[in-house]
Amino acid sequence: AVASVLCATVAALFIRSHVYWEVGGLDGRFFAHQEEIDLCWRIRSRGYGVACVPQSVVFHWGGGTLPKDSPHKTYLNFRNNLLLLYKNLPDDRLSRVMRIRWLLDALASLQFLAKGNMASFWAVWRARRDFCSLKHRFRADREENLRKTVVSPVPEQTDISILWQYYVRWRRTFTQLPNQII
Repeated sequence: AVASVLCATVAALFIRSHVYWEVGGLDGRFFAHQEEIDLCWRIRSRGYGVACVPQSVVFHWGGGTLPKDSPHKTYLNFRNNLLLLYKNLPDDRLSRVMRIRWLLDALASLQFLAKGNMASFWAVWRARRDFCSLKHRFRADREENLRKTVVSPVPEQTDISILWQYYVRWRRTFTQLPNQII
């Protein structure tokens, strides 16, 4: 059986080359985090499918770029996620999602602080600062993405935030949740 999904990891992604080039490929400005989510979001919003074949077996040595607890990894994940939301969310959802994201980022940073991880605490706030200073460079991409969108909202998206589930509701497993947008 094949399941429709919002995104697939680049470690196990097969894509038709004409679709890859048509949607603009991986965004090199993201460097190592969130770029496959951005790519798959553009693929889905332009009417193509992204599917998972659960019977597949993939061997991938994850985390080779940066260690899991690296503050730089935290920075890239937070910054790039904000950029991908900016690039891809339609106008009618962007403002609301970004307000919620500010609250969730504050909660995440406080959790780092409570654990004594000052470097990751500051990484969250550097990511937000840098997002604000970088987003103008993504404006043309945003306009193009919204102009070329034919499927909105993408059916696999929901308003349930994985960050809200994790940091506020303390839910640590997500096997039952649909794909997330925040």
